[in-house]
Amino acid sequence: MKMITFFITLLLSVAMLCSSCSVTGNREKTLLGNPVVKVPTLLDKTNWTTDTIANGIIYYNFAAKDEVSDASQIVNVLELDLTNPDYTLALRYVPECSTLSELAKSAGAIAGMNAGYEQEAIYLKAENTVFSEVALAPDHLRFWKHEGAVCWSNNEDIGIWFAGKDGVDAIACYKADTHRNLIASAPMLVDNYVPCGVSFVDAAYTPEQLNGLDYEDKNRHQGVRHPRTAIALTEDRDLLLITVDGRRSGQAEGMNAKELTGFIVKYFSPQYALNMDGGGSTTMYVIGRGDNVTNVVNYPTDNGIFDHRGERKVSTHFLVMRK
Repeated sequence: MKMITFFITLLLSVAMLCSSCSVTGNREKTLLGNPVVKVPTLLDKTNWTTDTIANGIIYYNFAAKDEVSDASQIVNVLELDLTNPDYTLALRYVPECSTLSELAKSAGAIAGMNAGYEQEAIYLKAENTVFSEVALAPDHLRFWKHEGAVCWSNNEDIGIWFAGKDGVDAIACYKADTHRNLIASAPMLVDNYVPCGVSFVDAAYTPEQLNGLDYEDKNRHQGVRHPRTAIALTEDRDLLLITVDGRRSGQAEGMNAKELTGFIVKYFSPQYALNMDGGGSTTMYVIGRGDNVTNVVNYPTDNGIFDHRGERKVSTHFLVMRK
């Protein structure tokens, strides 16, 4: 009888453990000690080049006319295998702001990407210190910028969370969250395989009407083409850092939220994906690749020149670090 009671208690404990993992996709596989079955992350290799940076870190580059946007695009993707114990994702907050390449080099990072919007518009917690709880009023034009979040304490529990889904108070959710790192952003592009980013912008707007809106209006902000930054997570625990170049006619047209969602789904089919701060902030760093001085692999636009040195100084960055 004691043995039966023991097994019942054990099964209940395991069930409770699994039920707490809804934010982090397939985390239950890791928690139960079962191996995660890995599948190829890039579904269609046409027009892509692939470069293995290290065991579990792959860099992809796309430079061609894209069928989703029907325009010339340059896209960079860094894949981090979260089941690899040698590397981890870090969130860095620099109050005085920094270019990505300067921070990545000083930190000894393998790779990196710019992260969040302006601090007053997002919830931000880095290494268990809260730096912003959203200082904007609900009726503010930029209040929309925090409906989703990336949150984690380590590689095993990283998740992309549609906290503001169905009108839920995202800020309250973030305040209650116990992860060591949390950075909010918007729009959510893919939520448990649902491509919600395709409908973020009101479809009733014509291109002319979109361009007539305030720049920070969410419909214009996400409805016209710009450089884009995104982060995505596959079911088999691959994290994708994604940049889309833009503002270069005939070479890199950029994407809107609908096009970015369609592109990510077509080539990677992630379980979750979240748009981050784009425009002049869009930057990706890969050690030993790209520009021989900055190791920036995309074409940041802040200097108005189509090269790798137009980085913008921003306050938040994702870094891929050796443990």
